[in-house]
Amino acid sequence: MGKIMDVLLDLLFPPKCAFCGALMEHSGAGVCPRCEAALPYRSDDQVLREINGFSAAITFYYDEPVSDGVKALKFRKTPWRAKIFARYLAQTAGEFLGGQFDEITFVPVSLRRNYERGFDQARLLADETAKAWNLRAVPTVKKVRDNRRQSSLDSPEDRAENVKNVYRVPHPERVAGKRFLLIDDVLTTGSTISACAAALLEAGAESVVCAALAGGRGPQKGALEGELDASDKDSTGN
Repeated sequence: MGKIMDVLLDLLFPPKCAFCGALMEHSGAGVCPRCEAALPYRSDDQVLREINGFSAAITFYYDEPVSDGVKALKFRKTPWRAKIFARYLAQTAGEFLGGQFDEITFVPVSLRRNYERGFDQARLLADETAKAWNLRAVPTVKKVRDNRRQSSLDSPEDRAENVKNVYRVPHPERVAGKRFLLIDDVLTTGSTISACAAALLEAGAESVVCAALAGGRGPQKGALEGELDASDKDSTGN
């Protein structure tokens, strides 16, 4: 019966690739063969990074088709993509950060951005990732003011300054003594995700490790780490 329903659903709602948006014959893993072959995985020695004192696991480089998929998730209002992306993120977090967290949370967007977009992409990723451990993602950090877009700033120092006092934990009693996995969609220099992690520790969390779907440019692009910040993703901001 389940297979019949899957066929009917595929006929009524033709499945699309989560990365390029191409129509597929069957929903399957949600990724077309072309994108599956082109996914820019970070090598094992490049997955786990130290970002401003915090351990962060990053699955992909922010290259095509991942960059296309992330932009489509946020700016074409296609939240269904988060379920597919989260499978990769959960696998990376489990392999490289397993046993280091008890709860899962996320880097929040501002209330204005959430209203404009209709959802918070990092929360969607966290919600879906948490299911791998039969958990629910919990909101812990709040963005208390709209800062300048990180993409408008060149130096790491300016970017770090730009996120100071932007994030707060409104209910410290809910994080005290807990170990968190903090999730965002894209991370490279990490000024935003580390500001959120610091806010959690200041509020009493025991520890924080981080995970992101993508970050940095691959070696084949000839670009340096740090040219894309977690709060940018592109010129339109977080």
